[in-house]
Amino acid sequence: MQFMKIKCLLLTICIFTSGCKSSNSTTTLKRLDIEVDGKKRVYILYIPKGLPSNSPLVLAMHGYTDNAYAFMNYTGLNRVADKNGFAICYPQGLVDSSGNTFWQVGYSFHRNEKVDDVKFLTILTKHLQSDYGFNPGETFATGMSNGGDMCIMLACKKPDLFKAVAPVVGCMMKTVLDSCNSSIPIPVFMINGTNDKITWWDGDINDRQGYGIYYSVLTTFDFFVRKNNCTKISVDTLTHIGLNDKSYVISTKYTQGLDGNQVWLYSVINGGHDWIGKGGNMDVNAGEVIWDFFKLKHSVHSKGEN
Repeated sequence: MQFMKIKCLLLTICIFTSGCKSSNSTTTLKRLDIEVDGKKRVYILYIPKGLPSNSPLVLAMHGYTDNAYAFMNYTGLNRVADKNGFAICYPQGLVDSSGNTFWQVGYSFHRNEKVDDVKFLTILTKHLQSDYGFNPGETFATGMSNGGDMCIMLACKKPDLFKAVAPVVGCMMKTVLDSCNSSIPIPVFMINGTNDKITWWDGDINDRQGYGIYYSVLTTFDFFVRKNNCTKISVDTLTHIGLNDKSYVISTKYTQGLDGNQVWLYSVINGGHDWIGKGGNMDVNAGEVIWDFFKLKHSVHSKGEN
């Protein structure tokens, strides 16, 4: 789904250039590339100062027409990484025939785009785990809009590689759901607005938008709840802090799933197509609550139970 049309160039910022597996003495922020299927694929890597080896890794995917650098600045995820001790990779999508950056998740107008982004993200993630020593048991994915759709696709296609995903204003395409039933379950945390004009809360079964068929937020949420066999539910209305944003958040958490998995949904009532805490609803910061969710799996792994 479309996020914002920001055409700024990716900047190359190299504060620290070593790729060693030991802890770094200063912050790393650099633009790198890797070749996949004959194409140069670009990404930004952020490693907080003093991050030890075997630390968690989060992939963060931008929206349609957006880019990795703008998405990094918009979300404020680097500050969350500094505070909590994990690395972030911001991959860059390729440019489609209309001149827009995108992730190939099966939109109908991308049917002729010959790119396998699941393959790219798989190769990139394994490369980062190998060369930088990031923990394969604590590798996660998040993203917004088209990047959120990509997260859901990774949950279905690569549940062995990513231990949890957190799509923001994303959706599940019909073509993705059709291939998801046989995959192993992983934790999923969805954040969606009920008044989103781009990723519709009720989905688009009749393909009125022209993206292709995609399912409603609640249908997608229920799919992952059932897939993870979660048996306990808690519902809470979060404290309404941003009184001027005319929206509030209902938290629905399913727990006690397979392997201790949880499936969460933050329903932003009257919310739009936003990364909450940075745009739209200001009651919670998306980056912080996403890490809270990933941290559940991180904590289990650290105790040797995963």
